[in-house]
Amino acid sequence: MNSLAQKATAAASPLLVLFAFALPLSTSVTSILAILLILVWIAGGDLRKKLTDIFHNPLAIAVLVYIGLYALGLLWSKDLDWGIQVLLKQWKLLLFPVFLTLVNKDHTKYYLSAFVAAIVIQAGKAYLVWLGVIALSPGSTFTTEGTSHVVYNPMLALAIYIILQNILLGTNRALFKALKGFLFLFLFCNMFITVGRTGHVAFFVLLVVTLFQYFQTRSKKMLVMALILLPLLITAIYQISPTFRTRITTAVTEVQNFRSGEITSMGCRLWFCTNTLEILKKNWLTGTGTGDFPGEYAKINQSRSPAMPNTDNPHNQYLLVTALFGIFGLLSLLAIFSSQLVLAVTMKDSLTPLRLAFPIFFLVIMLSESYLQVYETGFLFSFFSSFLYNCSEEWQQLSPRPIAVPA
Repeated sequence: MNSLAQKATAAASPLLVLFAFALPLSTSVTSILAILLILVWIAGGDLRKKLTDIFHNPLAIAVLVYIGLYALGLLWSKDLDWGIQVLLKQWKLLLFPVFLTLVNKDHTKYYLSAFVAAIVIQAGKAYLVWLGVIALSPGSTFTTEGTSHVVYNPMLALAIYIILQNILLGTNRALFKALKGFLFLFLFCNMFITVGRTGHVAFFVLLVVTLFQYFQTRSKKMLVMALILLPLLITAIYQISPTFRTRITTAVTEVQNFRSGEITSMGCRLWFCTNTLEILKKNWLTGTGTGDFPGEYAKINQSRSPAMPNTDNPHNQYLLVTALFGIFGLLSLLAIFSSQLVLAVTMKDSLTPLRLAFPIFFLVIMLSESYLQVYETGFLFSFFSSFLYNCSEEWQQLSPRPIAVPA
């Protein structure tokens, strides 16, 4: 290995730690770091080994097939300009094979710690907005200053799970466990002063996952009791948190009145879904192609819901990919998460609980948004998948290490 390759290899992990830290904080810095990591990957050399590791990883193959559909779908697209734009958006997922050959198992704790630390900073900013210390821009109603609630709350839910899983399943000294307990409460309360409904759902789903992971082998009775008490927790939060209560009641009202013609968040989403289903009836086998969804949707929308806005995204990853590529698109999407679950079952170490929870997390949030296409969560998927589902020989030879998060 020459000097340049050695320096590039040495720079990879620090850049990955910075990438994990920047991910919830700044899209610009995340993009710059992503480009630097690509350059490091190229400069590191040993391309043959990297490609071998990539093509021996079932998840990498599933991701590449999924991206390949976007290229293939250009063949039956009339709007090639838009199709190429959609294809280029998949570069976030294409980073997964790059990350896969750069990550270091011994540094996993640093990647997770950096991500959680960044979420803590964002949560601190949200508290300052909530307390009136930081003023929001005119007309803004969200406390996630500097970050959209669409991406902040799901990432917050994942960070809470990482901390809770570490408290319950990790090895902690009493002082560290207490400090992490405080950190859990700090983020837990933050979840319900912010407005991301998808994050709220993800939090409760991951809480159920945590209960199963902790109690299933310890006490079935305690598991049943915890699951029975969960609705009481949701009810208590509903009563205590005005933000959570308002978001729930607003969603219910908007769903009940979505056919009224009024443009609302949930109303638009329901029309996006029902109109996309109409597209699927006509294009269930091959879809519209990579570039033609907006045009096809506009035709359906004009005839069924002309008062509603047009869209290029039905805010549901399953519907979007099926509309673009038909049943093959949906199968390709599901193959990605099936690969994750299979690897999670076969790879046994301290990362196993997170390996199982991560695909469940994405399968849930993708019901309300095309999160593999969203900038931050697309990167999140690629980065976390690279160290959670790395099954290369070198990775497997390393001894499992306990996963730590910042106290």
